[in-house]
Amino acid sequence: MQVIIYKFVDGTTNEVEVTEEFYKIHLELLQQEKRNHWRETRRHTSLYYLIENGIDFEDKSADTLAIIIRRDNTERVHKALLTLSEKRRELVRKFYYEEMTMRQIASQTGVSHTAISQRMKTIRKRLQKELRDCSI
Repeated sequence: MQVIIYKFVDGTTNEVEVTEEFYKIHLELLQQEKRNHWRETRRHTSLYYLIENGIDFEDKSADTLAIIIRRDNTERVHKALLTLSEKRRELVRKFYYEEMTMRQIASQTGVSHTAISQRMKTIRKRLQKELRDCSI
């Protein structure tokens, strides 16, 4: 005979005597529960890992620069764009005007998605600064 000890949430315990066969089944069920838990938790990956592997979580609706470019497509925006290098202007054109995704731009240019994302982040900061300076 074997003893299985149950621990309850309130801190109390209960001991149950079971046959050897039932005890083996109980141990197998505990092992299966551990394996299921491991299978479930191993799928939890970091956001950086997902972004590097092609899953894009960027919310374009929150991109204030996109709103300005689409709404305020005036001389002020064109002046700000002229402060950028030709390569950066090309990225802006593809992303905001042609509405390509960063993933599409990355595959087209042969550069990683992360690199395109970083470049766009730099471009946004620069253009927002230029547009802020122009409005003063």
